[in-house]
Amino acid sequence: MYRANFLIIGLMLIGVPSGAPAAESLEFSPFVGYRFGGSFEAIGSDGALEVDDSADWGFTVSQVASKTTRYEFLYSRQDSSLADSTDPDNAFDLDIHYLHLGGTVDVYQNRFTPYITGGLGMTFMNPGHRGYDDETRFSLSVGGGLKWYPTERLGIRFEMRGYSTLVNSDGALFCDGGCNLRISGDIFPQFETNLGLIFRF
Repeated sequence: MYRANFLIIGLMLIGVPSGAPAAESLEFSPFVGYRFGGSFEAIGSDGALEVDDSADWGFTVSQVASKTTRYEFLYSRQDSSLADSTDPDNAFDLDIHYLHLGGTVDVYQNRFTPYITGGLGMTFMNPGHRGYDDETRFSLSVGGGLKWYPTERLGIRFEMRGYSTLVNSDGALFCDGGCNLRISGDIFPQFETNLGLIFRF
């Protein structure tokens, strides 16, 4: 259900009107990268529940806000697994999705354009384990990167971004009742590096 919502929101944002000129006001940037970090302190265990480092992929859609700023929608996905650090063989699949609204600020503008970025939104965690439920939590992100425009309509984007999901939990995770996965903690942090193309319209 929530995968369909991602697409609907993305299409709505693409259609948001802007006071900026139509030419080059919209940028669509699909990317691939690598995400690492992410763990929960396990209650009743000496170890932690750790997310395996793995590839991520997604896209951004941005629109001009001012001469040096852009509004931006971000979707980023990681297909990974969650395991107890004291028993790595006891793992199950875990997909983590970030859906954020935010923006970018150019440090300066040239063919090579460094920028900073940030966003607010939701983290969707989808465990591949029978009896475990999806989790949706509030999150924020901040990062920076570099855009290179070899042509007027096409560019390359390199970015590093950190995420912080507010867990604020001292109890069951992914559980509707009847399971024994219990965590303690306030924040679930992750980091990723991405490389993508920029299509300007």
